[in-house]
Amino acid sequence: MKPSVRQSGFALLITLSLLALLVLTLLALSALVSINGQVAISGTYQVQARQNALLGLNLGLSDLQRHAGDGTRVTGMAGITGIAPLAANSTRHWCGVWRNDGTFVAWLTSGAQTSATAALQTSTPGIELVSSGSVGAATANSEHVIAGKIPIVVAEVPGAPGTATIVGNYAYLVSDEGVKTPVYAPGPVPVVAPVIFSTSATNAQGRLRDTIATAAANLPKLIAYEQMFLLPTPAVALTPSVLQDNFHSATLTSRFVRGTQLQSGLINVNTNSAILWRNILQTYNASPSAPAQIASAALSTRGTTIQNSIAAYAAGQKSANGPFRSTADVAGFMATVFTSGSPTASQIMTVITPMLAVRSDTFRIRGYGEAFNPSAATKLEAAAQCEAIVQRTTGLAPNGLGNKFVLIYFRWLGPGDL
Repeated sequence: MKPSVRQSGFALLITLSLLALLVLTLLALSALVSINGQVAISGTYQVQARQNALLGLNLGLSDLQRHAGDGTRVTGMAGITGIAPLAANSTRHWCGVWRNDGTFVAWLTSGAQTSATAALQTSTPGIELVSSGSVGAATANSEHVIAGKIPIVVAEVPGAPGTATIVGNYAYLVSDEGVKTPVYAPGPVPVVAPVIFSTSATNAQGRLRDTIATAAANLPKLIAYEQMFLLPTPAVALTPSVLQDNFHSATLTSRFVRGTQLQSGLINVNTNSAILWRNILQTYNASPSAPAQIASAALSTRGTTIQNSIAAYAAGQKSANGPFRSTADVAGFMATVFTSGSPTASQIMTVITPMLAVRSDTFRIRGYGEAFNPSAATKLEAAAQCEAIVQRTTGLAPNGLGNKFVLIYFRWLGPGDL
């Protein structure tokens, strides 16, 4: 073969190789542009989902301010309306608001109807805003809590001019932190330090109780209940699962507005949680002024009795399936639980009355948002969830809505945190 022919063949090979590299480069650039575009679109949907979650959070705060800002309002968990502690009862921990004459105002949950049955609207499916990430598997003491999804509708989108389109959903849940036992009762005006009752050092309540005693000096450093698993613990470790087991019955701290002060150490009695009532009775036992002790076995049985009978009790200002409106009503109810023996209901009430309240001023709000593809409204593109702790303060809200609620803690939640 002549040199010129060999050179021509080599040049052709080089040319084809360069063309192949150029094609590969173009394909790579095309794929990169496509991926970047998809990432940008995904980011846009994620931003929309977060905005929808914040919408839900703010609407929950608005409802809380509107319905519970008035200091005469009563709050409590939906269990006092007769909803029993069952794994399937996903509305038992809704927060309700009543007027001081006992008339019902609202459930602070998206999609809720103002009825004693606490039913959800059926126009859209619900979402569990307290689920396995918060309380573990659903049980009688760790119920999941549902809220209704509310559609976000726009008049039209580019792909469907003149046609109303759902572009997302939002949901919110306001839960009452005052119906839980505060594990930390800070100043400036603590009333009492509630005590967690347990007959065991290995169950969820016992582990939490022992950790509180061991790490009391570190509790002021925490800003959220979920951080407690970071505390130094006694021999039996305090794990996130233990905190999940106590989620419905314990909180880091809660404060109550009393005149011009915020007091800690109080508990809202409008709950049918047996665990919470056992803690109240154990706090009586721990008081130096208690004239006689309630036996440990009686603490367990009396807590269950209170849980099962509180809804049906009707006397004084309390109606059946309604809230306590005063501590005098609580005294009458306790007389039906402690009917004989020592201590008497009167002796118990003398000790615990200063720590009792019939409304709460600290609440947890969870917001949830979804973003849909406008061209395929059934296609979920992104979801987001957030949480805030809000506190009623001594300052006044505008428009005559009572004392102002302020946000004291906020975080974005992952799917596994709900």
